[in-house]
Amino acid sequence: MAMHRPERSGADADRLEEIRSQQGCSRRRFFVYSAAGAAGTFIARQAPAASAAGISEAAARTDFVVQATPSWYFVHRENGSEEMKWGPVGRAVLDGQPAGYGEFIPNDRMYIHNRARPPQIDRRTWRLKLVGDALTRPRSFTYDELLAMPSVTLKRTVDCGANFAAFFPRLPPGGADNRWLPVGYTQWHFGAVGAAEWTGVRAKDVLAAAGAESPVDVKFTGLDVIANRSFPGGRVHYSQVAPVDKVLKDDTLLAYRMNGEDLPVDHGYPLRLLLSGWAAVTYVKWLGEIEVSKHHIAPTGFQTRHVLTGPAYPKPLPLSVGPIRSAIEHDPQITLYPGDITLHGRAWSGSGAIERVDVSIQKLAAPGRWVTEMSWRQATLLSTPEPFMWVRFEVPWNGVKPGQYRVMSRAKDKAGNIQPRPEDVVWNQHGLGYNGHYPLEVIVVPASDMP
Repeated sequence: MAMHRPERSGADADRLEEIRSQQGCSRRRFFVYSAAGAAGTFIARQAPAASAAGISEAAARTDFVVQATPSWYFVHRENGSEEMKWGPVGRAVLDGQPAGYGEFIPNDRMYIHNRARPPQIDRRTWRLKLVGDALTRPRSFTYDELLAMPSVTLKRTVDCGANFAAFFPRLPPGGADNRWLPVGYTQWHFGAVGAAEWTGVRAKDVLAAAGAESPVDVKFTGLDVIANRSFPGGRVHYSQVAPVDKVLKDDTLLAYRMNGEDLPVDHGYPLRLLLSGWAAVTYVKWLGEIEVSKHHIAPTGFQTRHVLTGPAYPKPLPLSVGPIRSAIEHDPQITLYPGDITLHGRAWSGSGAIERVDVSIQKLAAPGRWVTEMSWRQATLLSTPEPFMWVRFEVPWNGVKPGQYRVMSRAKDKAGNIQPRPEDVVWNQHGLGYNGHYPLEVIVVPASDMP
């Protein structure tokens, strides 16, 4: 696949190396640079734990992302929302050489969604508190105590429930009725997703060590302090309530490593929740407390808004299992050259392993008129599909002529779920769970026409 990219000068490369050598740099200092760089080190990692007692106006204006997020690899959506670009997924620069990402996204390239500045945590003094009326031995765990427990390593895709949100129409199909898709919500395209190898302790083992008996619901609360005037007191900790049957599954982890390394600060250091197959909005980061109850626990904070609501939902429906999705690994602003092209992409589902992916292509014949260039063709899966893990795929596209095209991928999982047409996606007020086979537009231009 031929592509056109802007060249970087030697001075730019030197400046990138200088910036990358500085620890603790903010995202804004990297934003204008295109780089393969590693994330800056979080210099406050050994600082005292952040206080939950209030948040200043200045703190509310701080950058919510700690690591570097160069524009070569990320699209900045809003403060705390850094989307992974889909082009570099297939053609990144790793160790100085062009190569596509494999199964896992490098830690410093994974998308980020923080609603506040990550808390400054010293894991030597940090404690995970377990409380609740379903515990016979309420207690706390040190980091080292968790490390001493039997560990589990899983390959899992993490997919934001609002991924693809930008593709929803602003109005529901039946008209406004005072309902509009809020544009203030993060307008993710394809890249609020990633996959990693996660290591941690089973949540059920931690609950057992605290003497859990007949629990019904479990509430996970993070140490981040989110300033939001719509909540009582103007601030809230991020939290999620999950039914105990999900919490006690063997693949529900309290994760402390990501791709063999300590969790990065922006991804929940020192501990985060991982609910296999569920939308990533449930994966609480910077865990500080787990409440285990014999009764149902009412959701609070942002979980009350992670619901499907709108004309098609007489009652709000909580978001849990992630939808089936797929996307072609390509940035729309990168021009392709004519000839033989191989399209690559990835498909994933919260309901289990992917079974099949098909690809279709349309060409712009005249303004507003698209014609089929390639009808749905089955793609080749490049690895053995696994539950809750994305699978890479490819399909040849030969003899491509100059023009403007729309490329679509459509996945099917082993549970029988198939991505719907964009017009068949059920609209909801919060822009959650979009999974239509949305077309990616690409341009093919002869090299002789390039500037």
